[in-house]
Amino acid sequence: MTTQTLVGTRLRQLGDAPLLLLIATGVLLGSMLPMSRVARAEGWSPLAFAFWPALGSGLALAFAGARGASAAPEARPVLRYSLIAGVLSVAVPNSVTFIVMQSVGTSVTSLVYTLPPLFTYAFAWGLGIERYRPLRLAGIVVGLGGAALLVLGRGMAGGSGSAWWLALALCTPISIAAGNVYRKLRMPKGAPASLLAGGMLLGGALALLPLLVANGGLTRPGMAGWTVILAQCVFTSLGYRVYFHFQRVADPVYFSQFGYVVSATGVLSGLLFFNEHLTLPMLLAIGVILAGIAMVNARAP
Repeated sequence: MTTQTLVGTRLRQLGDAPLLLLIATGVLLGSMLPMSRVARAEGWSPLAFAFWPALGSGLALAFAGARGASAAPEARPVLRYSLIAGVLSVAVPNSVTFIVMQSVGTSVTSLVYTLPPLFTYAFAWGLGIERYRPLRLAGIVVGLGGAALLVLGRGMAGGSGSAWWLALALCTPISIAAGNVYRKLRMPKGAPASLLAGGMLLGGALALLPLLVANGGLTRPGMAGWTVILAQCVFTSLGYRVYFHFQRVADPVYFSQFGYVVSATGVLSGLLFFNEHLTLPMLLAIGVILAGIAMVNARAP
């Protein structure tokens, strides 16, 4: 084996390493949390910031996937997959996240991204993809208890309005978890990862379009505002390209843990760039959620 072949083999193995894919996916997709704050400052509405990066990134990835495909996949399964996955994994979580973030902040909103593994295991177990494990089931209950503490703690700190916003934010991990399981069960065979990622983003953009039109948010003049969208398109394109490759090499529960990295990215950006801080009830809730996560991922003796 030549040195060049050996290096190529090692690089391919590195590119399939689940831990590296987990970190890369979480950091790239976690960029949307601080970027949405910047976009808001430039005048973008939450729905518009969910729509335009999904549309731009979806077109770029779908074009790259179509060019790289060795054979054209069957159109109907790809279209159905793209629309359903787009609603569950893009339209619902992104729009809810960007709307809620304006009321409760980047750090608090990002903490809901620790919950998809718990909901993913619950859905996968209910559908028979995962076998029954008492420790994992207990971990789900503990993690949901942590989420409840987070909502109650925020309510005590910021009034009942904050609690309602955070309760709405729980739609994000539920939708992400449903999308994780759906994509694993219904991923069309033979379709390139870029094509599937692009299709999912375009499906999400299509689902958001009627809401955007109804709210008069299709246009936004100003070069600075479009620069933010372009930058987010780059992060989103790279993130979802890695995202789909990651899904192919990992099971749904392990895959869903990229939300921890998304959460960490959001919390750190809120602390570093937006002068946010963690309260004692929030820290307690984080500890309970992490305990639930550890239980879900623990291996029985």
